[in-house]
Amino acid sequence: MSKLYTFVWNEMATSNQKITEELHSGPFIFVPYASSSRLDDVVPGTFLSPEEVCWHDSTGSLDQMEEIRSQCSLTEVSYRPLNKTLSNIYPGLHHFFVGNCGVLETPLLRSYLQILLQLSTVALPSQAANAVFQVFLKWSDGLKSGLLRPEDVIYLKECLMKLEFMVLPTEQDKWVSLHPSFGLVCWCDDRKLRKQFKHFDNIDFLYFGELSEDEKQILQTKVSILMQTLGIPALSEVVTREAIYYGHADCSFNASLVGWALPYAQRYFCSIHPDKYTQLKQSGFDILNRLQVIVVEKLYYRNVIKSCGGASKKRIECSCLLQGDILYTTQESDSHAIFMELSRLLFDGTPDLHLANFLHMITTMAESGSTEEQTEFFILNSQKVLKLPDEESVWSLLSVPSSSKNDDSLQTSFDSTRIDEKCYSKSKKKAKNNPNWPPVDWKNAPGFCYARANGYKTQATTAQPRSSPQKKKEDEHEGTVMQTDNVVPISVDDDWTIEGDSAAASTALVLSDYDNLEDQSGHGHNQTDSGVDVAFDPVELDIMSTGPELGSSNFYKRDRLRIGTPNATRTAQTGRLGELLAFKYITGKVGKTVVQWVNEDSETGLPYDIFVGEGSSKEYIEVKSTTSRRKDWFHISTREWQFAMDQGDSFSIAHVILLGNNVARVSLFKNPVKLCQQGKLQLVCMMPVGQNEFSMVSQEAPS
Repeated sequence: MSKLYTFVWNEMATSNQKITEELHSGPFIFVPYASSSRLDDVVPGTFLSPEEVCWHDSTGSLDQMEEIRSQCSLTEVSYRPLNKTLSNIYPGLHHFFVGNCGVLETPLLRSYLQILLQLSTVALPSQAANAVFQVFLKWSDGLKSGLLRPEDVIYLKECLMKLEFMVLPTEQDKWVSLHPSFGLVCWCDDRKLRKQFKHFDNIDFLYFGELSEDEKQILQTKVSILMQTLGIPALSEVVTREAIYYGHADCSFNASLVGWALPYAQRYFCSIHPDKYTQLKQSGFDILNRLQVIVVEKLYYRNVIKSCGGASKKRIECSCLLQGDILYTTQESDSHAIFMELSRLLFDGTPDLHLANFLHMITTMAESGSTEEQTEFFILNSQKVLKLPDEESVWSLLSVPSSSKNDDSLQTSFDSTRIDEKCYSKSKKKAKNNPNWPPVDWKNAPGFCYARANGYKTQATTAQPRSSPQKKKEDEHEGTVMQTDNVVPISVDDDWTIEGDSAAASTALVLSDYDNLEDQSGHGHNQTDSGVDVAFDPVELDIMSTGPELGSSNFYKRDRLRIGTPNATRTAQTGRLGELLAFKYITGKVGKTVVQWVNEDSETGLPYDIFVGEGSSKEYIEVKSTTSRRKDWFHISTREWQFAMDQGDSFSIAHVILLGNNVARVSLFKNPVKLCQQGKLQLVCMMPVGQNEFSMVSQEAPS
């Protein structure tokens, strides 16, 4: 047949139009039922029209059908050609068939559904799984480029809903369609959830074969969009969390916190996600109007799939949980966890780390004593969040239920999942019930000058000087942090080498004297941009001693600690440069997406300089910088120390030594309060130079 078609091709050069009309008068392309090893073999076959064949199939599904068919016995051979590609049959006649006869280069995108249907009749799902994946990938590319037209998508969706179109391979090695008789058909995007539901009879997981790492990434990013379009959900999309709780508690504190944070959340949402804000506004902010905050003594959840009535037997303890329009929390819930759950309300059930971090930083500023002016400066200049338009109504929690109302809400709304536990103690420590925090008036909320330890008492905002170039100043009498507009400029055009002090990072080594620092100089020399070979975990840094050399006896002994007269500008430059290098060091270890330098654009007055957060993990890092190798001490304010005590293992100090020649050493000290308690760091109280500044009065008791 190849010789015949070659002859016809040559004749078309002289009478192209006439021969073409004759060829298209009926099926003229011979396709054998089976491939032959010799040209002179007689093989059975059939004639097909150009519309019934293509030149080649990039998905490999047609080739796979031919391969599987060739492995079958003669009695199983279908008398219809399974392989409708011509590239293997007539390899030298591409221009003749494609250019002159109108054969398509590849099958039409919608025709792949029929190819899959034919494949499912000759192959097991486990055999054809990867071919199906390749077809889905081709559809995904077509959906993105527009080659898969809207009418094609409708056709595919309608066919897949029919019982006879069983073209979807599953992990149970059976072919299914999206017909309701097959139950829930979804693809697995969460292996942990899969373990909880893999034994349910009415749930089928799609199987695409053993995928490479690149193919797994493609599945998550490209093919997932196609499957969502076709109505094939991801497992995580159909799983919801069902609250299980013990006991009731007063919810006024947590409800007040949420009510105080809502206007800031509205401002962020309106500024950063205006389109979503407009959609929510069109609904009348209905879901926000129904929001309730309920506090319980013990909280768990289990995963359920409501569409098929399945529920996991595993229950998971948590501190807060958003279910519908009810935010369940415990008394131990921290503000960041609450804000993560609150963000689900605005992002269709998906937590938004950026919103949670924003709200958490605003809360931390209020707790640590930042003024309203400082907080507003931080929101506008550092976070780039605009003010709410005047015409917008400010969000608020419509009601703050009392303890008794809280009990009724729990009793009526969740009887089905409440579990009584006789041995459970109801004498849990109550949450802080301070009427002064959070403040009711959100517009004046940041105007605090005392930290959490001072009971959240508010203090009137005072005007702050704004011309000082210093990094941070503390008023000697009031302890007020002063805001500065003029951030000291620094230049890091040259390459810096940052040495990670692995001893400090892994064992919380004390800030040692000059000799010890020299001994440590061999630890980890790497360029910042290429990463540093010192392990850094923002949550799990060890602080345990590994030897007797870490005892308090190693502290440098001296009679006086000389601080001299600091140069304000130079001190500010050293502080800024140290923060920048610490920021680069940490982002080199954990990535830029989870690290924020809170003073990058302006001084915020926060008791920390770098925030590291992802999910429930968070770390606050205060940077202390020096240009002296011999300086084995640094100043820490009372606000910073109080914050370190409050945060515990979530607070670290990054000590940066600028060694010269663009070399810096970074040492990380996790939980400095605990290190001081263990004797691995020491606190120093400086005496005034003039002893006459203080007087001692001795009074004898009357005889």
